[in-house]
Amino acid sequence: MLRSYVTIGWRNILKYKTFSFINVFGLAIAMSVCMLIMLMLADHKRYDQFHEKKDRIYRILSDRPGSKAPSATTPSPLANALKTDYPVVEESTQLRRGVGGDLLYNGTTVEARGYFVDASFFNVFSYDVTGGNVQRMLATPNTMVISTALAQQLFNGAEPVGKIVDLNNRGLSMLGDGEPGIAVPWGSYTITGVVKDKGHRSHLKFDVLLSAASLPALYAAGKIGDNSNDWVHDFSVYTYAVTADGKTEEELTAALQDIVTRRYAGQEDMKGFALTQQQLTAITPGILVSNAPGYTLPLMAYYFLSLLALIIMVSACLNYTNLSTARALTRMKEIGVRKVTGAHRKNLILQFLSESMLTSLMALGMALILLVIIKPAFLGLWVNRYLDFSLHANSNVYLMFIGFSLVIGLMAGLYPALHLSKYQPARALKNLDTLRPGKLGVRRVLSVSQFVVSLFFITTVVLIYNQFRHYLDFEYGFNAKNVVNISLQGNDHRRVIHEFLTVSGVASVSASDIIPATNVQNGVSLRVAGSDVEYTRFGVLLTDDHFLGNLGLSLVAGENMNVSGDSTSRFVLVNEAAVHALGYAHAPDIVGEMLQSKGGTEEFTVVGVTKDFQHTALVNEDGVSPMVLRYQPESFGYVSVRMVSDNAAGTLLQLENRWKAIDPVNPFRYDFYEDQLDAMYRGFFDVVTILGFIAFLAVVIACLGLLGMAMYITERRRKEVGIRKILGANDSSIALLLSKSFFKVLGVAICIGGPLSYFINNLWLQSLPNRVGFGLGTVLIAISTLLVLGLVTVGTQTLRASRSNPVQTLKMD
Repeated sequence: MLRSYVTIGWRNILKYKTFSFINVFGLAIAMSVCMLIMLMLADHKRYDQFHEKKDRIYRILSDRPGSKAPSATTPSPLANALKTDYPVVEESTQLRRGVGGDLLYNGTTVEARGYFVDASFFNVFSYDVTGGNVQRMLATPNTMVISTALAQQLFNGAEPVGKIVDLNNRGLSMLGDGEPGIAVPWGSYTITGVVKDKGHRSHLKFDVLLSAASLPALYAAGKIGDNSNDWVHDFSVYTYAVTADGKTEEELTAALQDIVTRRYAGQEDMKGFALTQQQLTAITPGILVSNAPGYTLPLMAYYFLSLLALIIMVSACLNYTNLSTARALTRMKEIGVRKVTGAHRKNLILQFLSESMLTSLMALGMALILLVIIKPAFLGLWVNRYLDFSLHANSNVYLMFIGFSLVIGLMAGLYPALHLSKYQPARALKNLDTLRPGKLGVRRVLSVSQFVVSLFFITTVVLIYNQFRHYLDFEYGFNAKNVVNISLQGNDHRRVIHEFLTVSGVASVSASDIIPATNVQNGVSLRVAGSDVEYTRFGVLLTDDHFLGNLGLSLVAGENMNVSGDSTSRFVLVNEAAVHALGYAHAPDIVGEMLQSKGGTEEFTVVGVTKDFQHTALVNEDGVSPMVLRYQPESFGYVSVRMVSDNAAGTLLQLENRWKAIDPVNPFRYDFYEDQLDAMYRGFFDVVTILGFIAFLAVVIACLGLLGMAMYITERRRKEVGIRKILGANDSSIALLLSKSFFKVLGVAICIGGPLSYFINNLWLQSLPNRVGFGLGTVLIAISTLLVLGLVTVGTQTLRASRSNPVQTLKMD
């Protein structure tokens, strides 16, 4: 019986080739998007699956009241307190941030990032480590474990275990090149093991692990701050706990709540502070957290992408339902004959469902081909350099694809199967013209829904693209043209500036700790000394006295900072926004005033006021916020070089030669300032690309459905067209007659979709800092695009029908 269903279904698919292609292609392009998201999710679900105790390992999170998301970091003493005082915890470990610098061995230097970890690290995590007793590898001071990739770079295939390397730490961030400072020698370390970094995926990425037993010596030397007993600050360590066998997650929750109650009782500043747990396998993908050790796509992003894919998939299924139901008239006699010869309704339902599933399986084959095409495009997105998707499929994934395809076939074919199988034999065998549906109400509703969705997607894409262009064309208030930012990598900024100024194509050079208007921002809370007003949050930029001139900024009051003398860090500049935030009407009024930091730890004297400029990333805040500029040369991480030569490549080559004379070890690293500012918003371009692709698919599917309906309607009315032409009707009037119902569909879709698109898009736009204007023009562009595509789709069929030969159309079937 099943073989018969498949055979008949295949014959029907071949009989109605155009309708079958529309259904298969529409389902295929929707399924390819869904399968891509399934691959992404399966890829991220592979993270941290190799740890033996994965079901009992939890990361502890800190949550402060008012924070947008919990933090992945915790107070430093937490790990020891959990293991010592609470039976629910079998083992715990912590990773201290801040390891990032240069490893030196026999004249070879390699940049490395990692953590301080205690000896229990490998009792918690099941990394594949070679080199000896894993329990003792990190038990003694000045020992380290490195990754296989780092071992290859540093030793080029030679045995690394037992080798002694020197470490100069520069405070490099685990998330990139950011936060480079002066190189501080941390001493010599013996390599005791090598972690294999292939064959598994972990949310923790590192080049090197230093023994936590090395910290006391660094504390004593003043090279790193001692926060081992600090229960207040929660920004420097990651804490992981393994629950004991038989213990529950609820017991761990109770233990964390008990710690909060005992440690923070009566501390007003810590009121509302909470500690929570997150299972290791729920980290990737998981909830959005701050201070995470790496980049990952949060679970909410998957929900959003899945919603978009579901909309596209439902639209494709509606096409199948719509066209199959419309085609019911041509299959009435088949249904009648089957019922007269003894077929029951369930037999007809199974027949039609087998056809829909066969169509879905054909769509799966086409979707796999489309997936091969779109995968490289997705992997080539800029954002993937941080998310690190591989999108490898395995047998389980392919089985999931097949199951998904069958479910889609069932969903798409269920309504047509129930609808077609309900006709009675006598009615089904009557003249087909008596069964012609009237206003096609249900199918018009489905078509309108598809075009409403399409209009929404087009409007959203146009708006996000306009926002992207707005960011690229934004006036920051300083001149970034022809400026190259060069990482100092621990070198003395004075020497670097002196050498660079000897290059003929260089006009000026300045130094700073961060690059303004990028995604790194430091802050401090200040108020006028002696006042009792609330503290105001200021951005902080550490720079020298050449910064203003180098970026084309000007003073509006006072004088530039003085960088000579022992107390120069006390004399600061503020911007115009700071003048108003502190309650002064005019910029000169604040010159000479004393500012006090929160807690009274520092005081600053304002010597000048600079013109406002955008010093934070555009996506972080709307407008210019208060900021303070001060001189603190030990924190400088970059020099900014303004070039005047037309030969930028030649000037850069000279700068590189000067750099090699200063630092023959570290490579010359530079970025054009304009490129850095543009790079901040490449993620927006990726969003435009992804949503643009989704919008394209939505429109294609909607137009395919419209095309199928147009072909069906023109085919059913071909005799009417022939009679009208014989009676004198011209081509244009016939084309208009055939198109009228479709114009109504597009008109209703625009009336619903236009206001809906504006309302929904305006909701998220209002929460975005430095937003672009959103008015009727953007919606009109989307409406015009949809109208053109809809009219072209319908017009091809109605014009062809209106120009047909009436003699041929009036022939008997």
